[in-house]
Parts: sequence; structure tokens; C-alpha cells
Amino acid sequence: MLYKRGIIKETLLNGKKWYHQRFDGCPYLMHLIGEAELTQEERKMGCHFTVHYSFYKKNVCDWYILLDDINRVSKLILAKNDSKLGEKLRKSWKKDQDLFYKKCLEIKDLEQLSDDELITLHDNFVKISINKNSSSSIIDGFALGTDNLIADKIKALNVDMKFTKLFTILTAPVKLSFVNEAQLSLLNTALKIKKNSKNKRKYLEEHQNDYFWLRNNYVDSYIISLEEIETEIKQIDFDIEKEIKFIENLPKQNKDKKEKLIKDLSISGQLLTLLKISEEFTDWQDERKRSTLWNAHYFTLILKEISKRTNISLNDLKYMLPMEVSNVFRVKQIDPKRSKFCVVYVGNDSCEVISSNDAEKIKDEVIGNEINDKIDDFRGLTASMGKVKGKVKVVKSVKEINKVSKNDILVAVMTRPDYLPAMKKAAAIVTDEGGITSHAAIVSRELGVPCIIGTKIATKVLKDGMEVEVNANHGWVKIK
Repeated sequence: MLYKRGIIKETLLNGKKWYHQRFDGCPYLMHLIGEAELTQEERKMGCHFTVHYSFYKKNVCDWYILLDDINRVSKLILAKNDSKLGEKLRKSWKKDQDLFYKKCLEIKDLEQLSDDELITLHDNFVKISINKNSSSSIIDGFALGTDNLIADKIKALNVDMKFTKLFTILTAPVKLSFVNEAQLSLLNTALKIKKNSKNKRKYLEEHQNDYFWLRNNYVDSYIISLEEIETEIKQIDFDIEKEIKFIENLPKQNKDKKEKLIKDLSISGQLLTLLKISEEFTDWQDERKRSTLWNAHYFTLILKEISKRTNISLNDLKYMLPMEVSNVFRVKQIDPKRSKFCVVYVGNDSCEVISSNDAEKIKDEVIGNEINDKIDDFRGLTASMGKVKGKVKVVKSVKEINKVSKNDILVAVMTRPDYLPAMKKAAAIVTDEGGITSHAAIVSRELGVPCIIGTKIATKVLKDGMEVEVNANHGWVKIK
């Protein structure tokens, strides 16, 4: 992909509809997904995206996918009418996935490399990461483009069971997420320490080695300390063995309930195909999230070494694109305004970054800025059932998760793995975006927390401190 000056203003896409996501993110790490999603290759079957706009302010990224792209990709997948398509596609990317994790473990002793060797390693790792992530447009296109179709087909079953209950059972994940795998590891670590406290440090280090990356995101790389793990263990106030058994049995319980319901309702045809593909894609999407957290750690190691040699700050390097970092030893400069506010455009085979006031104008022109201030109730899709009342806490970044107290209603554009501490405290979770394979949907079910996803407007309508009722049994939120 080439960096081309002036491409943004030449190709402004006015009047289009966009799917909005929000991350703690920086241009460098987000580009590894953006370029990957636009990559065209045979195994993608035409399921590539054509454009991304992303806007960065104070290390928060507003990410926009063209709805036309999402609809086109979902239609291409539906046209295959193959319930085993998810398994087949995952096999196509298995070598890239294995190579990615293998390469991650080889990134060490960077100070021993020459400048040329360091850049060669960087460029090779970028290529490996993009190849591995090129499936992202398939995952997102299907997940974001078929949720309403699945919901409509479940409603059309017209059986004597509430839609929300039907929906949650039929779309429940049948494999553990890495978040629950980490929780199992933590609980087993606690049990080992309880039985043999002399080996406490060894057990803590084993857990840390497996899950040190768990709180990373698209901008920050953070290694969870032994002290933090020990503190988390000390805060456990429930029956550990009972909780371990519950988590371990969760996938089987979900699968058994789903298969029984499918059999009892004689579900077949396109709905059954959609449910089967969704099962595989839910796990595939979870694996992609895991790899993005690894990405943050290992690319940050490389960027830190480059920072030491160039005297360019790590944060400034993260506001460069990978192809710019490739030339950093030859062109040691960065626009200082980027980290304040910038827009990144990626389309076809070219990309560009524009900073400051011009970025604001582009956002207003392309995305618009609708404000909803006269709405007192709205709806979304139920991801996890329940009915609660509480005080709103709108979380725009992982840096704001500490404002969520027990029994608050966590409201966000979408959730990420690093939001987990807040999700555990929340009485309910409400998101603008996200589908049945989204992080909020999967984790809320695992935690047993009421959750409504895909409201589109929650973060625009709700403000900190508002008292709301969240009725996830019927998929609505009402301001009190």
C-alpha cells in the first residue's frame, strides 16, 4: 500500500452510511487491521472492504466501516449457503495464524540487531500480521451484516417463547472465550496457592506468562504484574471450585440448550446455516481479538527499540503508519499535530493521514454529527437477559473504566477485553454497536450480566449520572 498525499480530499465519500466503532487506538496498530481488511486475495472470495476512515484524538479511535461494504460481504457469504463455511475459511488462514504466533515468540534481543536488521524484522512482521488479519473483513462483514437477519428469522419462528430468550439461546457461544480461559487460569492459580503456598511465586509467574497481555488494546501495551494477579486472587470471595466447574461447563450447557431448541423447533434452511456459521465465526473473532492484544505487545517492543535509536517518542511512532516507520531511519520526522487530532484514510491501494483542523472538517463532511437530545427510551438487541435499574456511566476509553462502580450501567460504543474490570462491576451493559459475536455479547453472557447491544444511539442519548432502567428481557432502555 502506498502513502499518497491529497488522496483524502480527492475521494471524499459524502452522503454514505457508516458503521461506527470506538477503540483505545493509534494509527499504527489500527492500520494493521485497516490494510488487512482492504487486501484482495482469492481465499477472501471478494469479501474485502473498500475504504476505512478513522479519527484519532487523545489515543481514542473512532473507526468507520462503509455499510455498503458490510452488506456486500454478508450477501456474498449468504450466497454460499454452506453451514460449514466457517470451518473451511478458518482452515485457509491456519498457516498464517500459526506463523503469526510463532513470529511473536521470536521477537526478542532486539538491541543486538543492526538498524537494517531491525527494520527488516519490522517489515516482515507487518506483512505476517496483515496476512493473518486479512480475514477480518469476512468476520466483520458477516457478523455486522447478518445480526438483524438472524433476529428477524428467529422472530418469524412464531413459537410460544419470548424472542429474547430464543435469541440468546440460539446465538450463545459454544466455545470458551479467552477472557474466560484467563479467568479459569486465575482461579486454578488461586487453588494451587491455597494447597501449596510455598510455590506461590511459581504459580503466579505461570499465570502471568500465559496472560500478561490481557489488558492491552490498540494503543497501549501493558504487562500485568505479579502483584496485580495476587491482589485479584485476594479479592475472590466465592467458592472457587464451584466457579471453575460453572465456567468449564458453560460451552456444553450452551451447546446442549441450543441443539435441543433447534431439534424441538425443527429449525432448518437459512436460519440453521446462519447459526452454524455464527458459532464458528464467534470463536474466530475471539481469536482475532486475542491476536490484536499480542500485536500490541510485540509491535510495541519493536517500536520501543526504534524510539531509543531515533529519539522519536514511542507515542509519536504510534501515530505513524507502518510504511512510514519502515523509512524512519532515513526520514526522522513526524507531524507533531497528529497525536492531537488526525484522520487516516485507507482505500484501494493508497492511504493518507491529515492532522488538526482539516481532520475536523473531513469528519463533519463525511460522517456528520447527529445529536439526539429528545429521546427518553430506545431499543437494541438482547445479548444477555435480565432487568435492572442503575446510574449511567458512559465509558469512552479504557482510561475511564475506573469510574464504573458496582451496580452502575456501563454504556459504551462497544466493549473491549480491557474493559473487563468495569464489566464485572456493572449491573448492565448497553452498547451502540456490536452483534451476536461481539465482545460485549459474549462476555455479558459469561458473566450473567444483562446486556443490550446495537442500540446505535446509547452514547449519544445517555449521560453520566442519568438513572435508567435496562430491560434486556425485551431489549429496551428507558431514562427515568
